Amino acid sequence: MEKKRTGTVIISIILMLILLLLLISVSIGTELINYDYNRLRENSFNVIKLVKLDLPDLHNPIGVFGAFFAYWLVKLFGQPLALAVLAGLFFMLFFANIWQNRKWFWKAVTLIFLVFMAETFVFSLQEKLPQAIGIIPQNWLAFLTKIFDTTGSAIIAAAVAIAGLIIILEPQTIKKFFQLLWKLIVAVFGFLINLFSKKQKPKKTKLEKQKKKKENKPKITENVPKEQPNLQKKPEINRNNNSKPKPPKKVSKEGEYTPPDIEEFLVSHKPNEAAREKIERNIHKTSKKLERKLAEFDVDVEVVNVNIGPIITQYELKLAPAVKVSKINTLADDLALAIKAKSIRVQAPIPGKDLVGIELPNDSRNTIYLKDVLLSEKMQRNKEPLAIALGKDISGQAVVTDLAAMPHLLIAGATGSGKSVCINTIINGFLLRSSPEEVRFIMIDPKRIELAGYEGVPHLIENVVTDNEDAMKVLNWAVREMERRYTLLHKYKVRNLKDYNAKLEVLEAEKQEKSEKLPDHKLPFIIIIIDELADLMMTVGKDVEKPLTRLAQMARAIGIHLILATQRPSSNIITGIIKTNFPCRIAFKVGSKVDSRVIIDANGAEKLLGRGDMLFLPPGSGEVERIHGAFISDAEIENIVDYLKTQPKPEQEIMILDEDENELNPLDYDDDKFPEAAVYVVQAGNASVSMLQRHLGIGYARAGRLIDNLEKAGIIGKHKGSKPREVLATEEDLKIYGFIEDDDF
Repeated sequence: MEKKRTGTVIISIILMLILLLLLISVSIGTELINYDYNRLRENSFNVIKLVKLDLPDLHNPIGVFGAFFAYWLVKLFGQPLALAVLAGLFFMLFFANIWQNRKWFWKAVTLIFLVFMAETFVFSLQEKLPQAIGIIPQNWLAFLTKIFDTTGSAIIAAAVAIAGLIIILEPQTIKKFFQLLWKLIVAVFGFLINLFSKKQKPKKTKLEKQKKKKENKPKITENVPKEQPNLQKKPEINRNNNSKPKPPKKVSKEGEYTPPDIEEFLVSHKPNEAAREKIERNIHKTSKKLERKLAEFDVDVEVVNVNIGPIITQYELKLAPAVKVSKINTLADDLALAIKAKSIRVQAPIPGKDLVGIELPNDSRNTIYLKDVLLSEKMQRNKEPLAIALGKDISGQAVVTDLAAMPHLLIAGATGSGKSVCINTIINGFLLRSSPEEVRFIMIDPKRIELAGYEGVPHLIENVVTDNEDAMKVLNWAVREMERRYTLLHKYKVRNLKDYNAKLEVLEAEKQEKSEKLPDHKLPFIIIIIDELADLMMTVGKDVEKPLTRLAQMARAIGIHLILATQRPSSNIITGIIKTNFPCRIAFKVGSKVDSRVIIDANGAEKLLGRGDMLFLPPGSGEVERIHGAFISDAEIENIVDYLKTQPKPEQEIMILDEDENELNPLDYDDDKFPEAAVYVVQAGNASVSMLQRHLGIGYARAGRLIDNLEKAGIIGKHKGSKPREVLATEEDLKIYGFIEDDDF
């Protein structure tokens, strides 16, 4: 293969050398070409004289070889067309073989045809044809003139010549040329206008000066000052200032909830336009580089469109008919190495198009601020209470989705990839747009640091849960709440929470007219956020899957939605059951293709750039979308939380455990292990879930329920963080309950 390639290159160089010699020989004047050829004929030039070097003096710089072939080339084609043919063949060989770019072959052919049609156009306008027109152009022009006459021939030749010029130069180059020309014209006219507008002011006479003084006296009726605009400057925000700015004061009626103002609580900065201009300047260069490098791998493509985004730029490629899409995927790493890119992601094919996308990172990335996404037209039009502002897509358009349509969301990615920032943008998006009457939160944070800052906001049903025992209790309560809500839906003959609230609103209006009250109230949406799922599953085990699965399968209609996050996207954490019930997922940068497939059932997350770069599997679609996540700073979050803490809590309080449940009879238990558990904790002097698990040989969920029942019975005290629970009951108490006999201790 290598020998064949070397032979082709040698032949190409020899042919190019011959064409170059012919090109030089034809480039001299027509009269000199004819003179040299006549000298050869007069001297009866033949091969014998050539061998004996009996040659006449010639003007052609290539000598006898050039004089002979130049004459016949000009005779057949005419000098302009002969030059075009030789130049076209030369460049065709150069680009097609040296650079291995087939597109230049067609450009060379177009160049020959362009000169041919331009020559036709010029000669069609002349009454008498020159002698050096050439046999081929002369016969072609005669044929064309007989059919279309002189005017028609000129129009056709000019149109075809212009089309050829566009093909050779390409539309982008022509567009840039006219843009530059227009800027030049505007600049020249602007300079001329400024030059002629600067006229020398005439000197004022003494009479005019005196008159001016009189006119300068103030007249109240005529010189009423116009209303001045408000020139008060907005407070400047220093990008490098990490100190927490003071939250703006909000004026609201006493006892009435007032949502935070997005304009005041969030910040944003203008994108780096210089970086975008640099990309636009290099688009043509990068496109050609991609085409050339792929051609080196025997992949014939053409860049047909470019999408410039805030983080990456996508080049859309049109593949030749014989090229397989899978070949592009396999060449991703080789292509990244060849064009020295930090990372390359191949989207093959682009959904809805017969194109392949090559995504290259920009040299400098623009930060996407949550404020810009929340104030975007797409978000402003969306009136759904569970609308989520995720960020922007690869072309810089805001991406807004609805949690109610998902109806649950799974977020996974490596540490530092932007997962926690994404959760914060989702939470704050809800806090800024929805009141506690509309949306309530349950936050479970086994890591104790990610969600602790939201403690005290009125949207929280319960304080941020950091203990795994309490997390199981909260999830089991959510299952019971789901069942209670379904009972209410059945009672009012409605299908979902939205219809339920709408019907209650109508019924409440009717009851108010009769001075009556409804026994039921409108219900808010409940969003359960778990960060980190892996810690919860490793501590609690598979028991946590049961309430999560029930909620994921049934809670959509009654307004309970789950958002799970993990930094360990392994198959033992994101199990098949969870993936089945969480069709909408977000994958941030991961370490391997295996992790990417675990999250979104496809490769690609391993090629992401980090810092909020994500792949989103939207509701009702099997195709992933690349999104650049929105950013919110810690200072902004603190401002929002501090403001919300000053707002009134909702009238309808939701209790995780009712007071009546704490007054149960200690003997009202439904687990036959309860007496044995009571005896064991009294004997041990302390109590914990793990102790009961080991001693009784039961699962975490069952042991947790036993601990709850022991607390309700007054046998053990309340939970005290990481410390074991205090044992309140004694041997005598257990004897009274009948759990032990006198001889048991």
